[in-house]
Amino acid sequence: MGLVQTIAANVDDTMRSAMAIASKIAACAPLGVRTTLESAHLAIVPSETPALSQIDTQFGRLFHTRDFREGKQADEQGRKPVFKGY
Repeated sequence: MGLVQTIAANVDDTMRSAMAIASKIAACAPLGVRTTLESAHLAIVPSETPALSQIDTQFGRLFHTRDFREGKQADEQGRKPVFKGY
């Protein structure tokens, strides 16, 4: 799926890489992160069909949230979004 694809040379590099990835995830909309994890869990089967069959439903759920509107407004206004998780 390409969610995390990093190889580190040692423990220190591993921790730096993990913290960088965690920071990027933490800056994302909580509902989007949760939905991405749901999709990832659905895709842990031999077929991607269960995950793909849920995309429209998941997007529809996110589309009607305040965080979705906040993300669009922040992008239009050239600022960082402030996500609330609803």
